Order: sequence, then C-alpha cells, then structure tokens
Amino acid sequence: MPETGHRLPRSVRVAAVAIVAVGVAVNTGFDSPLRTLPALLLIALGVAALTNAARDAGTVGLRRATKRWWLVAFATFLPYGLSAAPDGESAAAVGEAFRGPVVGLAVESLAGATVICAVAMTVLYGFATYGIHPGRPSPEERVLTGDD
Repeated sequence: MPETGHRLPRSVRVAAVAIVAVGVAVNTGFDSPLRTLPALLLIALGVAALTNAARDAGTVGLRRATKRWWLVAFATFLPYGLSAAPDGESAAAVGEAFRGPVVGLAVESLAGATVICAVAMTVLYGFATYGIHPGRPSPEERVLTGDD
C-alpha cells in the first residue's frame, strides 16, 4: 500500500461521530436497563462507519487522522471536564454554561464520542503499522516472501 495521505470525507466523519454520540447519549441519558444494547449497537455502527471510511488510507494518512482525532477529543473533553468537576471559582463560572441537563448530556456525549473515535483510529493505525491492513500482504506472507 502506498504511503500517501488520505483524508476521510467530512460527511462520514460527522455522521460517524453523530451516531456514536447518540449511542453515548442513549447510555447516559436513560435509566432503563434496556439502554445498553441500543447504545452499544449505535456506538459499534458509528465506529464501523468511521473505520470503514478509513480503510483505504495509508499509514501516513492514518497517523495524521489519529493525531487529529486526539486533538479533537481533547478539545471536546475540556468543556465536559469544566462542567463535571470544576475546581476553582473561575472554572465553576465557565462550567455553569454547560450544566443544563440537555447541554450537559450533549457535551458529555460529544466528548465520549470523540474519544471513542480517537481510540478506534489509533487501533486502526496500530494495525496498519504492523501490516494488518486491508490491501497489504499479511505479516505471514511478508515473512515468507522476504518483504518487510
């Protein structure tokens, strides 16, 4: 597989994060014990859409995408961290904006979704780095043919 960069379509990224965020919101927002299965299915569907869109990317593109996802995950986690556990007066004042039930659920869902997507891209990049990637020979085939 060539080492070219490949950018995921914006619509796929947005849809994948939205599906994962709905899954996180279902798991967080409802008290029913029946919430776990739909939440897990939605999260798995969103992660599958994201990784499926990234399957043709080279290792360079996956590395870039992984870095971007972790930056986005950090940026979306900051408001959630401020709203969930403000330590000082200034943090509490900023966190008040995110404390409403709907806003809090949305911020928590988005933070959780971006972290889940970042982990999925990290795993995909790790697999690609070690040769377990669609379109590339398996590690066993590379050992047998002498390619590294």
